[in-house]
Amino acid sequence: MRDDRKGDIRFDCEDVGCAVESDTSVFLQLFGKAGATLDECRLMLASADRHRWTLASAAAGSEICVKHQNGDIALLVLQTKSTALPDIAFLQLDMTIWRDAA
Repeated sequence: MRDDRKGDIRFDCEDVGCAVESDTSVFLQLFGKAGATLDECRLMLASADRHRWTLASAAAGSEICVKHQNGDIALLVLQTKSTALPDIAFLQLDMTIWRDAA
């Protein structure tokens, strides 16, 4: 995690495994068919409490629902991941945001 980058969702590879983390948002990875909807994310996030999501088991195409404390919900779709070596790790995501959707 770079000190010169700030924001709600951060990519961190300093620990044993790489992860996305946040101080104000919670994460939940979805399994099953692709194409999660706002209603699916809203339902699944109702009891979510993880502010750090380890990427070890996430593959290209994985979908992660995110809920910010202000009510915004986002769907992150993992496009590319290289987390084998922390010094050169990177992550590419597509993101859909539903404003004040909770």
